Amino acid sequence: MKKTFFMTLIALSISGMSCAQSDTENTAKKQETVQQEFVKERRAQAKMAKNLIEQKVLKDAKKQAKQLKKEGWQPAPGTLPLEKQLTDVYTRMYTYEGRFPKYFIGRSSGRSTSAGMARKQALTRARVDVASQMKLEVAALTEETDMNTELSAGEVETVAKMVDTSQTMIQQSLGRTEVVLDIVRTTGGKTESQVAVSYDGNLAKETLLSIFEKEDAQIKQKLQDLLNK
Repeated sequence: MKKTFFMTLIALSISGMSCAQSDTENTAKKQETVQQEFVKERRAQAKMAKNLIEQKVLKDAKKQAKQLKKEGWQPAPGTLPLEKQLTDVYTRMYTYEGRFPKYFIGRSSGRSTSAGMARKQALTRARVDVASQMKLEVAALTEETDMNTELSAGEVETVAKMVDTSQTMIQQSLGRTEVVLDIVRTTGGKTESQVAVSYDGNLAKETLLSIFEKEDAQIKQKLQDLLNK
C-alpha cells in the first residue's frame, strides 16, 4: 500500500552522523531502491482508470473495516460509520490531478488515559505524516526528470535539500487539515485514538512553492511546472 512506501522512506531517511562510510553508502543504496519503488507505485495509482479506482476503494475500505472492527475499533462519538469513513479516506488517497495527489492523507494514532489527549497526539502525528508525504512527493517528481528534463541534476539536489530543511515550516502550515477518519478503542484502561487527516493538494503546492520564494526564480518556475503537470 502507498502508506507502506511513505513510512519506509521516512525510516530510511534517518541516518546517524556516527555511521561508518560503508553503512552510509548501503543506506543511500537502500533509499534509492525504495524511492524507485515509491515512484513506480505512485505512477501506477495516478494512471488508474476511474472504474478501477472505485473497485479498489470499495475493496480496501471493506477489508480494513473488517480488520479494525476485529481489533476493537469503533467510530468516535458523532462520526460516520466506519465503512463510510474508510471509503472517504481511500477515495481521496487514490485521486490525482495529473501526476500530483489531489489530497494528502496522513494517518496516525495516540494513546492516553484521556480521550482528548489521545486524539490530540494522533492529530499531531498525522500532520507530521502529511508533511513527510509532501517532501517525498517532491522527491518522486524530481526523480522523474530523466523523462521530462525540467530540472538539471544540480537543481534536483537544490530542491531536495531545501524541502528537507523546510520540514518544520511545512508542518506548521498544515492547520487547515480535515479529519476524515476518527476512531477509538479502549485497551488496558487507556483510550486509543486513530485518525486520518486530509490536506488539499493545491494548498500543498502553494506551501512547497513558498519555500522557494527567495530562491532562483528559474528553479521555482520549473518546480511549479512539475507540480502542475
